[in-house]
Amino acid sequence: MKRLWISTIIMTLVLGVLLQAEASSAPVFQKIGPQISNLNATGAAAALNKKGEPLMYTLLQGLPAKLVVTNLATGNVIDTESLEGSTAAWSIEASQNEVWIGTTPGELLFRYDPNAMKLTKAGKATAKNGTTIWGLSYSAKERVLYGVSANEGKLFSYTAGKGFKDLGTVAAGKKDGKSVEADDANRQLFIGTGSPAQLVSYDLRSGKKQNMLPAKYQSQKQIDAINVAGGSVFVKLNPENKLLIFDAKSKKLTGELAATSKGVSPKSPSENAVYYANGTSLYRYDLGTKKTALVVHNRIPTSIVSLDFVPYPGAKEAILTGKVGNADRYFTYRPSDKSYENLNLNLPAQPVEVHKIGAGADGKIYSSGFLNGKMGTYQVSSGKSAVQDAIGQMESMTSLNGKLYFGVYPGAKIMEYNPSSPWAAGQNPKEVSAFGHKGQDRPIAASAIPGTSKLVFGTAPRAGINGGALAIYDASSRSSAVRHQIVKDQSVISLAYHAKSKKIYAGTSIFGKSNVDKNRTNAVLFALPAGNVMAKPEVIRLPFKHVQFISALTALKDGRIIGLADGNVFVFVPGKGVTVQRPIVKSVSGYSQNTSLALGKDGHVYGTVEKVLFKLDLKTYQASILRKGTDQVAADSAGTLFFHDKRDLWKMNQ
Repeated sequence: MKRLWISTIIMTLVLGVLLQAEASSAPVFQKIGPQISNLNATGAAAALNKKGEPLMYTLLQGLPAKLVVTNLATGNVIDTESLEGSTAAWSIEASQNEVWIGTTPGELLFRYDPNAMKLTKAGKATAKNGTTIWGLSYSAKERVLYGVSANEGKLFSYTAGKGFKDLGTVAAGKKDGKSVEADDANRQLFIGTGSPAQLVSYDLRSGKKQNMLPAKYQSQKQIDAINVAGGSVFVKLNPENKLLIFDAKSKKLTGELAATSKGVSPKSPSENAVYYANGTSLYRYDLGTKKTALVVHNRIPTSIVSLDFVPYPGAKEAILTGKVGNADRYFTYRPSDKSYENLNLNLPAQPVEVHKIGAGADGKIYSSGFLNGKMGTYQVSSGKSAVQDAIGQMESMTSLNGKLYFGVYPGAKIMEYNPSSPWAAGQNPKEVSAFGHKGQDRPIAASAIPGTSKLVFGTAPRAGINGGALAIYDASSRSSAVRHQIVKDQSVISLAYHAKSKKIYAGTSIFGKSNVDKNRTNAVLFALPAGNVMAKPEVIRLPFKHVQFISALTALKDGRIIGLADGNVFVFVPGKGVTVQRPIVKSVSGYSQNTSLALGKDGHVYGTVEKVLFKLDLKTYQASILRKGTDQVAADSAGTLFFHDKRDLWKMNQ
């Protein structure tokens, strides 16, 4: 009995030591916290509630996105609601009894009761791949809410008590349903799509669709807003600052206006007119005479994003009220005496979703905010974080000769930053090149060529343009070159410099154009001599079928290249091909890259795919899952690993 007791103790101690050793080998995750906060209002609407209170509903980007309700008569915030499961909201439709809100990235629809001050989630609008509800319009006659969304260009309806109905893709080849407006007088919808733009009328009785946009406007990116008033349809183009006017019955173009506001106001309750803005001035458009008149000159601080007529307590008329820009400003205008006033809402800054992170040669981790373009910096040595002025949404970064280079969306801009000088927006970082004029929008991948003054960027095209590019920038001569369609109709989304062969390796995405048949095309791995990046690409055969993305690459000193092909991590050896492949996830989603690879200081490779953080042991080639809910991993110059989960920056102690 005594021997059994002693044996049990020994076994327990041994097991404890083994478990301790196993635990000590596991990585430790340290939360650093949010890196960026900002006030970014993505939309707004104003309406009365049943008490007769004039309310403004403002949508704020955040984690999660927020709805802030302000009583415009008192200036007080009376309610704040979290739009759980969303990071931004792009569409809002408000009335006395209800407010509808469309969000991203889960294509979730919310309903807010302004009288009970209660928010409810209606649910996901359409398909699995649906990401963003861009437009909403309520038909009082049908008692149905209509909406349009991305990434499949869907039209949908929502009816109380019945739920959602998927009404299909609006226009073939258009991934984004951008705007919608109900015309109850003629029982039809008008729908704007992209990219490029198309305007479609949809008969609610027959389901018949008709393309309305004249050919000369079909090169526009998209239709941002549609309004129906007095038998006319007002259509806001993007990027051109122009409103097109159509007859709602005949569908014929009857006029156009120079305009920067997001559409026009509803018909004035006291006039046969609507209002809109161009630049810093406000205009009145007479629906009868079809003439425009300037009513407020040079007083609007920035673009108007909403226009509504709202009766205020004690006012003799409904007051035109609109949200201005994406911060806290709004305006009021009284048509009777043409009095105009700029005012401010009390809106709280929100934590901003991290889009991309990168490690600088200056010992900092850079975190770029989604959409708003602000940059968070974390000094690894001191553990201190700071927020820098916006430069745009960083898609990639690399270092060369003591400078940092950011690939920035939109317009595929390249920004150069000297870390030895203070950050000053417009000066440091400064724009040194851009490839937007070549149809490119997102510089997704970046790599420096050591020993030279050259950098290489892989880009994805602007919506409506076919084919990404390989772009080369020479920091010494300040010159650039663009190899558009280096792989036909594909985007270049990963890059790595291979020191042994002195080559640049690049991976592509099949989504370099609209309407891609996933079963008839493959992403490509190719190589170019670093000394002659204008040479013919060497396409490398890979043992993968129907791969959508070669989404991440990293080259090791011993000559091995580690890559990600959809959900598989692989090892490529020049001259031998792919020698190892390990599945991490079964499939990948979406139309853009959501992966990363980094070399840790322990000599092993770490990566992310579909929010899964994994480790590839470079001795045994065993792949192990470390964590879920992880979006991107990056390593500093010492091999210390950092990652983000969209909200927080984390450090991984190996």
